[in-house]
Amino acid sequence: MAASVRKTRQETGAQLAHRHVFGFKSGVKGNVHFTDDAHLLYPAGHNTILYHADHKSQIRVFPGSEGSEGISSLALSPNRKFLAVCEKFQERAVCYVYDVTTGKRRRGQLTYGECDAREYVCAAFSAENKLLITQGGPPDWTLILWSWDKAKAHGAVKVSNLTGSMIHECSFNPQDSSLVCIIGDGVFKFFRLQDGTFKGIPNQLNKMREASNQNYICHTWLNDDRLIVCSEAGDALLFDSGGEFKMVLPCSPCEPRSLLCVASFSRGFIAGGEKGVVTFYERSDDAKETSLLRGARVKLDSSMSGPMMPSVGAVTAMTVSPAEETVAIATGSNQLLTFSLSPTDIMKAEEGNVDFALTSFHTGPIFGLDVCVRKPLVVTCGTDKTVRIWNFVDRTQELCKVFNEEAFSVAFHPSGFHLIVGFADKVRLMNLLMEDFRTYKEIPIKACRETRFSHGGQFFAAVNSNTIQVYKTYTCEVVCNLRGHQSKVKAVCWTSDDFRLVSCGQDGAAYEYDILKEGRRVSEARPGTGTAREWSQKGTNFASIVSHTDFEAATPATTLYVAGSDKMLKEVRESSLTNYLESNAVLGQLALAPCTQALIAGVAEQELPGSLRCYTFPLTGDYVEYQAHAAPVSRIRITWDEFRGRRSGGSAETRPLYLFSTGDDGCLCIFDIKKNGPPRKDKDFGLGYADEILVTRQFLDEKQATLLEFERRVEELDSRIAFQLRHRDGLHKEKMAEMQEKYSEEIETERRKFEVLREEKAEMEMENEEHVKTLEENHARYLQEQQESFDQKMIVEDQRYKKLEADLEREKQEWDAQHSALLAEHAQVIEQMKQDAEKIQRANRETMDRDIKEKEMAFKQHQETLAQLEQDADREIEELKEMYEQKLTQEKDDKVRLRGQAGIHQKYHHDLAGDMMEMEKDVKDKAEESRKAEERILALMKDKDSNEKEIKERDKTIADKEQRIFDLKKQPPGRNEAQIDPKTADIASMKTQTRAMEDELNDYKLVEQPALVALRIGLRIGWWCKALQISQLQMKQRALQEEGALSTAILAELGKKQKLREDLALIKRFKLDLSDCLETISEPKALKESVTALYRTRHAGYVVDPEKYVQGGAKRQDLDTDMQKEYNRQRDYLEKSVDSLKRKLEKDSQAHRIDNMRIMQENVSLIREINDLRREINALKHERQAQDDRTSTCEQPRWGAGVGVASRRGGCGIQLVWLVPSIPGPPCGSTGWSHHNQVARSFGATYRKRGGLCT
Repeated sequence: MAASVRKTRQETGAQLAHRHVFGFKSGVKGNVHFTDDAHLLYPAGHNTILYHADHKSQIRVFPGSEGSEGISSLALSPNRKFLAVCEKFQERAVCYVYDVTTGKRRRGQLTYGECDAREYVCAAFSAENKLLITQGGPPDWTLILWSWDKAKAHGAVKVSNLTGSMIHECSFNPQDSSLVCIIGDGVFKFFRLQDGTFKGIPNQLNKMREASNQNYICHTWLNDDRLIVCSEAGDALLFDSGGEFKMVLPCSPCEPRSLLCVASFSRGFIAGGEKGVVTFYERSDDAKETSLLRGARVKLDSSMSGPMMPSVGAVTAMTVSPAEETVAIATGSNQLLTFSLSPTDIMKAEEGNVDFALTSFHTGPIFGLDVCVRKPLVVTCGTDKTVRIWNFVDRTQELCKVFNEEAFSVAFHPSGFHLIVGFADKVRLMNLLMEDFRTYKEIPIKACRETRFSHGGQFFAAVNSNTIQVYKTYTCEVVCNLRGHQSKVKAVCWTSDDFRLVSCGQDGAAYEYDILKEGRRVSEARPGTGTAREWSQKGTNFASIVSHTDFEAATPATTLYVAGSDKMLKEVRESSLTNYLESNAVLGQLALAPCTQALIAGVAEQELPGSLRCYTFPLTGDYVEYQAHAAPVSRIRITWDEFRGRRSGGSAETRPLYLFSTGDDGCLCIFDIKKNGPPRKDKDFGLGYADEILVTRQFLDEKQATLLEFERRVEELDSRIAFQLRHRDGLHKEKMAEMQEKYSEEIETERRKFEVLREEKAEMEMENEEHVKTLEENHARYLQEQQESFDQKMIVEDQRYKKLEADLEREKQEWDAQHSALLAEHAQVIEQMKQDAEKIQRANRETMDRDIKEKEMAFKQHQETLAQLEQDADREIEELKEMYEQKLTQEKDDKVRLRGQAGIHQKYHHDLAGDMMEMEKDVKDKAEESRKAEERILALMKDKDSNEKEIKERDKTIADKEQRIFDLKKQPPGRNEAQIDPKTADIASMKTQTRAMEDELNDYKLVEQPALVALRIGLRIGWWCKALQISQLQMKQRALQEEGALSTAILAELGKKQKLREDLALIKRFKLDLSDCLETISEPKALKESVTALYRTRHAGYVVDPEKYVQGGAKRQDLDTDMQKEYNRQRDYLEKSVDSLKRKLEKDSQAHRIDNMRIMQENVSLIREINDLRREINALKHERQAQDDRTSTCEQPRWGAGVGVASRRGGCGIQLVWLVPSIPGPPCGSTGWSHHNQVARSFGATYRKRGGLCT
C-alpha cells in the first residue's frame, strides 16, 4: 500500500496550466466587475477569471483555496486594482485580497476568531481603498471592519435583528467612508465609524416600515451621493447622503422580485429582476424635478441575438464599465451578457442588441464530454437539453443545438464528422454539419449514460443498463453484447489497439472483454492459461476506469486503474490488486497521459469543489491538486496522447496535450498538460488539425444560389454607385464654384473691416497710454498722503497705550486689596455657618430619639390590636363554619333524594326507548314484507299484460289462417294434389307436436291457474295484515307520546309544589328575623346592627334577587332544572333516532323500487325477443298449416296444439310467459263454444266467432 503524498509541481511528472474556462458561477455575491473598459472579472468554477473582451481571452486566473467549500462573494476596490475573494470554510469564513495587475495574493488572510460564520455573504472597499468590510453569514451575522493591507480587524458588530434575519448587502458611502449601510430581510441600518468601532445611526425608515417588515434585497449609491434601496415587493426607496428617507420613487415597478439587483451610472441607475427584465431609470431634464423617471425596459430573452437558447432566468448582478459604454449582466442561469449603454442602443434594445460576453454556457450540470482526434473540437451535453461543440484552440463555441429532452451521454468520432448522443428513449447517431446536427440512425437504448468510440473509430460501445452493446460505426451492425455486470455499468474504456474493452460498474467489478472473440471476457477466451482479466470488490461503487498497455515490454500486459466510492485509487493487473492509494476523497473520473507520466483524477465529493489531482505515473503516491470546479467533477478527457500513437521503434506525434474537465457547476475547464524536464527529441511525423467540414448537397446548392444572387446584387450596386458618384461630382463642382465666388466677396469685405479695426486699435492704444500715465501720477501722490497720515496716527496710539498701561497697574493694586478683604470676610462667614450647623444637628438628634420611642410604643399597641382582631376573626370563622356545615348536610340529603328520582325517570325512559325500538323494528319488518308483496303483485300484473297481448296476437294469427283456409277452399281440388304427397310425413310429425302442446296447455290450465288465484288472494290478505299492524304501531306511538307529555306535566306540578314549600319556609324565616329586629326598636344603635345583620344574611345566599329570601333553594331549583334538561335531551335523542330510521326506510324503499323498475325493463326486453322468435315460428307454421289444410280431406277443421315458451324472472325469482299460436278450433257448436270459451278465460282472454270459425 502506498499513501498519497502531495508534492510540488516540479516533483511530479507533469504540470497543469489553465488555458480557458467556459462557464460562469451565478451563486456568488458581486460576481461581475469591470477593472477597465476592456477587462472583466467574474467567477467560473472554483476560480476567478480576468477576461479581456477585445482579445477574447482569459489573461489571468485567480484559483480558489485548497480546502475551501467554494467562493461566496467578490468585491473590487474603487481604484479597480485590488480584488477581495471571500471563501467558505468548514470552521470559519476567510477573505483573501489579490492584486489585479500582478495576480499575486497579498500577505495574510482575513479571518475573525470571534465570528462563527462559515462564509462572508458580502464585502466592500472604502472610497480611499484602505478599509474593507465583510458581512458574515449565519448564525451571528457579524459585520467586520478590516485594515486589509495589515490583515488586522478594527471592530465588529452584529447587525441582524432578534429573529436572525438574512443580511443581503453592505457598502461604504462613496463620499464619506465613515458611513456604512446594511440591508437585509427586514433589516435596514446605518453605522458611523468612530475610532474603529461601529456606532448605530437611527433612521426614519425603521419606524415607518417596521410593521410591513420589508425584505430589502439590493442598494446602490448614485453619483449625486444619494442612496437607492430596493425591496422584494418592487419598491425603490430614495435616501440622502446621511441616510434620511426621502420618498418611494413614483417610477417603482411595484411588482414582486422585479428589483433584484441595481447598478448606478451618471444618468441614473439600472435595475434587473425576474424573467430577465432590465429597466433603465434616468434623471428628468427638468432641473426642479428631483425624482427619477423610468426609461427603456429590456427583456433579455427576446433581445439576445443568435440562435434560440434556454431562458436566461433572473438577473442576479450588473456592473457598468468606467466609461459607461457597456453594462455587464449576470443571470441566474449561469450566463454573462453585455449591453451597450448608448442612448441609441437602449432605444433599439428589442432588436437584438444584447450579446454574450464570451459565449453561451451550460445552465446546469454537464453529463457528457468527449474530444475529437483530428479536429480541435470537444463536445458536451447536460441538463439544459443542449449539445455544444467547443473549439479549444480558438477558445470559442462552434455550435449549440437545443433538443426537446436531456442528453445523458455523448461521444465524438475521431474524424470529427459523427456524434453519438444518448437520450432517455434512444441513442442517436448524428452527422456534424457546418451549422447543425443531423440524425442518420437511431438505436433503441434507453437512458444510455456512457458511450465511447474506439480509437480508430470503426466501433462504438453503448451501455444499456448492465450490458454493453458494441456496434460497427459505419453499418450500425451489432458486433457483440458484453454481459457480466450484476448492476449498472458506470464507465467503459477501449485499449489502445481497439481489440479489447474494459468496464466497471456499481457492482464493484472490473472486466476486460475481447471484441475479436465475440465479446467474451478474457478469462473465458483463454481458459487454459489461467490468467483471468476480471477483478471485483463487493460493496464498492466504481465510477471510472482507464487502461494502459505497455507495448515496450517483452510481453505487453494491460493494467487497469479504477476509482470508486471507497476513496481509493486501485491498480489491477492480471486480475489481482497490485497497488492502491488512499485518496481521502471520492475520485469520480480518471484520465491517463502516459507520455507525460501523469494520471489525472477528478474529485467528486458532494457539497465540495471539484479539484483535479495530477498523480505521477507509474503510481508512486505523489500528486499535485489543482482547483477547477465549484461542484463535483463529472467527466475528464485528454486529447490524443503521443505515447498512444507510438509503437516500439516508431515515432510519435508532437501535438500539445490538453485536459478537459466538466462538473455539476456547468463549467468546461481546459488545461495545458506540460511535462517536466527536457522535451522529447522525436521526429515530427504528426499531422496538424484538420479543417474539413461536412456539408450536404442541398446546403452547397443553397450557398451557390445565394452567392450568385449576391454577385448580381454587387454588380447592380456598383453600377448604381458609379452613376450616383458621377452625379454627385457634377453637383459638387457647381456648389464649389458658387461657394468660391461667395467666399471671395466675403473675404474682401472682411479685409476692409480689418483695416478699419486696426486704425481704431492704434487710437485706443494712444489713449490708454495717456490714461495709464495719469493714473500713475495720482497713485504716487495718494501714497505719500497716506504715509504721512499713518505716521501721525502711530504717534497718537503710542501715547494712548502708555496711559492705558498706567491705569492697568492702578486697578491691579485696588483688586488685590479688595481680594484680601473678601477672604477675611469669607472665613468669618464659614465659622458662623459651622456653629449654626452643629446646633441644628443636636436638635435633629434629639428629635430622632423621641420619634424612635414613639415608634416602639405604637408598634406594641399595634401588636395587641392585631392579636385581638385575630381572636375575633377566629371566633367568627368557627361560627360561619358550623353554619355552612349544616347547610352542606342539608344539600347532600336533597342531592341523594333527587338522584334517586332521576334514576327512576331514567329507567322509565330507557324502557320507553326499548319499546319504541321494538316497534320500529316491527314496522320495518312489516314494510319489508309489504314491499315484497308489492313486487310480486307487480310481476304478476306484468305477466297478465303480456298474456293478454299474446292472446291478441294469436287472434290475429287465427284470423289470417282462416282467411288462408277460405282462399284454399275456393281453389280447384286437383291443383294442390301434386303438393300434398311430398309433405305427408312432415304433416304427421307436426300433428304429433301439436297434440303434445295441447296436452301441456291443458295441464297448465288445471294446475297453474288455481295457484295464480291463490297467490293473488294471499298477497291481498298479507297487504291487509301489514296495514293493520302499521295502524296498531301508530296508535301505540301516539299513546307513548301522550304518556310522555303526562309525565312532563306531573314533573312540572311537583316542581311547583316544591317551590311553594320553599317560599313558605322563606316567609317563616323572614318573620323570625324581623321579630328579632323589632325587639331592639327602642335602641337605635342595636336596631341598626340588627338590620345590617339581616341585610348581610339576606345577601349571603346563593341568589341576589331582592324579592327572594332564600339561602339554598336556588341550588335545588337548579337541580330540578338539570333533571328536566336531561329528560328533554333524552326525548330529543329518541325523536332524532326515529327520524333517522324513517329516512333510512324511505331510502331503502327507493332503492328497492329502482331495482324493481330495472327488472321490469329487463323483462320487457326479453318479452320483445320472445315475440320476435314467436313471429318467426308463426311464419313457418303458417306455411305448414296451409299445406296441411290443403291436404286435409275432411271439411271440419281439426285441433292444433299450442306451443309454450317459459321464462321466469323477477324480484322474487320467476316470471312466466306463455306463447299459444293461433290454431283452428272445432265447429262452433254448443260444445265447441263452451270448450273454447273455457280455455280463453283460463288465459284471461275472450272467445269470439269470426268467419264461421271459432277463434
